[in-house]
Amino acid sequence: MAKRNKPPMDYGAEVKRLRAEGPQRVYILRGDEDYLRESYLAELRALCVPEGTEAFNYHRLQGPGLDVGRLRESAEAMPFMGERTFTEVRDFDPSKTSGYDPEGLKSLLKDVPEWATVAFVYSQGMNPDGKFGAVQTMRKVGLDLEFTSPGESALVKWIAGRAKRLDKTVDPATAQYLMATCGKGMNTLSQELAKLAHYAKGTAITRADIDAVVTRAPDATIRRMLIALGEGKYDDAAELMADLLADKNEPPQKQIASVSGQFRQMYVTKVAMESGRGDSYITACIPELTGWYGDIARLKRTVSRYSLDRLARAVSLCAACDYAMKDTGGDAETLMKELILRLAMDKV
Repeated sequence: MAKRNKPPMDYGAEVKRLRAEGPQRVYILRGDEDYLRESYLAELRALCVPEGTEAFNYHRLQGPGLDVGRLRESAEAMPFMGERTFTEVRDFDPSKTSGYDPEGLKSLLKDVPEWATVAFVYSQGMNPDGKFGAVQTMRKVGLDLEFTSPGESALVKWIAGRAKRLDKTVDPATAQYLMATCGKGMNTLSQELAKLAHYAKGTAITRADIDAVVTRAPDATIRRMLIALGEGKYDDAAELMADLLADKNEPPQKQIASVSGQFRQMYVTKVAMESGRGDSYITACIPELTGWYGDIARLKRTVSRYSLDRLARAVSLCAACDYAMKDTGGDAETLMKELILRLAMDKV
């Protein structure tokens, strides 16, 4: 099923709202854009607990194994040398909570003191489980904020601004190339820009600089491998596959999901191009590409190397490989290598 097409959060508007209205009593801070999530958390914490009062009024609790009694003590503690208290709860999971008392926790959430703020913060890939009554109450009484990527144009501007603070420049096309190389996560982009600023000899950061020092995201390596397969450069494809398999943080099961996903996107793009349906058809089928014009342009360049029939067979081969990994118990690396071999042999 395609991902739901949800517009990106207007981070600037949320920060303005926070500063204008002041802190609320309960927050849920979640979403995969951890740079923005942590930036908002820092802003919220600073409003609640001014510098110098943290030792008295700031409490941090770990969600897994959380003792609800400690949460109650933190939330109900009176402020000292300040006007508010701030309790930060990381990755709260009711199924792992010590002495979980649904009614007691719901009662606490509904009656957080006016001087207190409790923020439930969720790491990348985690979300509060809505089947629990306490989570339903959190969402009912609190402000639920999902931090998503700000979108292509906003990220391009952000990259340029970040580079400027490092006394460098990045033009829009190079910013697009940087995102295609290392991914769109703002923490990762920030780290890679720091490396580039140190490495680049000139004022402008170039593609050559990016190729020299930036750590490629697995999806970028897979994209290069599929391009190599399309161009008949099988030695290059094999070398790129070896790089993927050497990355122990990305198991073959995850890599095949990415290969399958990219081939499905390529198939949709090829259908759109050959039928004259345009970008609107692509984004209707793949909503997560809405607004990401650079990604669509890269897809169009990549599929020019493949026929529609070959892409259809590639999608089928990927599905068979994925099934074999999950249900036959075959060696994942061997199955991945066999998949690349079959994709290379299918040249028409």
